[in-house]
Amino acid sequence: MNVVFFITSVFFLLSVVRTVFFWVWLWQIKEYRLDRMYVHLTETLQGRSLFLSPFLWLKIITIGVYFFFILNISLITGYELFISVLIIAQGIMVLREISLHVLRRPIFTIKSICMLLVIGILIWMVYMIPPLDRFVWLLFIERLVIFLTAFFVLALYFPTEFYRDIQIENSIKKISKNKNVLIIGVTGSYGKSSTKEFVAQVLAKKFRVLKTLGTNNTPIGIASTILRGLKDTTEIFVVEMGAYKRGEIAQLSQMVHPKIGILTAVNDQHLSLFGSIENTMRAKYELIESLPKDGLALFNGESDNAVSLYKKTKIEKVLYSTHVLPGELGRGSSRIFAENIDSHKTHIEFDVVQGATSSRYKTLLIGEHNVENILPAIYIARHLKMSERDIKQAVLNLKPIEKTMIVSQLSHGPTVVDDTFNANPESVLSALKYMKMYKGKKVIVLQPMIELGKNSKKEHYRIAKEIAKVCDNLFLTNRNFLRSVEKGVSDTPYECLVQVARPNEIEEFITKDLKAGDVVVFEGKESFRSLSRVV
Repeated sequence: MNVVFFITSVFFLLSVVRTVFFWVWLWQIKEYRLDRMYVHLTETLQGRSLFLSPFLWLKIITIGVYFFFILNISLITGYELFISVLIIAQGIMVLREISLHVLRRPIFTIKSICMLLVIGILIWMVYMIPPLDRFVWLLFIERLVIFLTAFFVLALYFPTEFYRDIQIENSIKKISKNKNVLIIGVTGSYGKSSTKEFVAQVLAKKFRVLKTLGTNNTPIGIASTILRGLKDTTEIFVVEMGAYKRGEIAQLSQMVHPKIGILTAVNDQHLSLFGSIENTMRAKYELIESLPKDGLALFNGESDNAVSLYKKTKIEKVLYSTHVLPGELGRGSSRIFAENIDSHKTHIEFDVVQGATSSRYKTLLIGEHNVENILPAIYIARHLKMSERDIKQAVLNLKPIEKTMIVSQLSHGPTVVDDTFNANPESVLSALKYMKMYKGKKVIVLQPMIELGKNSKKEHYRIAKEIAKVCDNLFLTNRNFLRSVEKGVSDTPYECLVQVARPNEIEEFITKDLKAGDVVVFEGKESFRSLSRVV
């Protein structure tokens, strides 16, 4: 049995490394937050399957059976061989994940590396001294990983918070010394990263601008940006502000004290965490409430909830949109809107109307939705007395943020659009509008949307109906809300084939079935694994 145990241990090592990597990765993408982890475990099929999979329960039953037959030595050998088969089978599954490039592993940060090392050492120590039958003990160790990871997340909470508080306090001291820097805060359910980038890029044509990098929209992310990037010569700081519950944007605002605030939109994004759309609106409005009396607030007129917040605002305010709003929200000096929008495969042209003036703009960005993300940048640039010529040149040269509507072409002809930054209802609808410009076969690879709370099924049903109108094929990266998606597609007169597929299957389809003139959009973070196989 020693040879069998050695072989079993090799496959066990593969399995346990995979399990440790997976759980550290999962905590990491949920930002080590208990609330986000809870939503994942309760609202998604992947989360529930972590505790409800048949393979898991087979191993738990196997452990339980051991205690019934522990005294019957004649049965132990066969029992241990059965455990060996289970573990080897699981190890083979891990090897398959590696070969398909779908193995989940965390980004290696100081925190994740510490967790991996400590958990690895503890697992090795426990492995070396089995208090039970050594085969049974292997099954125990694998289950132990889940609790060890959760324990270290909690154990690191207080030192992490202590470090975080020090960094935040130092950043507040540093930014308070620079009295002349103009702080522009950007928040919203979607569009805030792009809006932040465009505002920063346009203003950088004239001013020395600092911006939060990527999606560093948390207190520690903003503090790090200030400590590393803020200089005495900095004139403008553009801050993206994210939140999952009320009070978090207020905290960020108290850190930086913005004078201009942009509210990009309010929808069901992260509804699972906020609890209700009313709570979401109150949370986003914390940015506007933090502005001084001589501050400036900009609201997206495309969002009904943002318009409601615009109406209650007392300080100087501006409404921006991609169409003329009705009645009291129509034309006027406190409105800026785009009209005559011509969206092309490689660029967008549009008129910007503000008061009695109209001016034609062009940008090399794609996706008509980007126009509403550009308008705040144009308004603020004019507010800060930039020349129209400089603003137009800056808009022409705008660069998209990584993984947002990035177009490329495969060697055998099809057009590929990387929109894997995020997946929400508005981003999917925007991608569909862009796809309509292509005459060939249209394919979308979609990660089912998360944290939409009680509206999850309704939103997936709605989006699926829109996808069916445009696309020939819809590939889902997992089975979440599959029934809602299938029903949405079937309730239309259009033909759209819905499949849950692995990255290698999607790659094979794109390679064999698509040609020049066809287009495929990859939507959501999970779909990047498929995209990376074809580009």
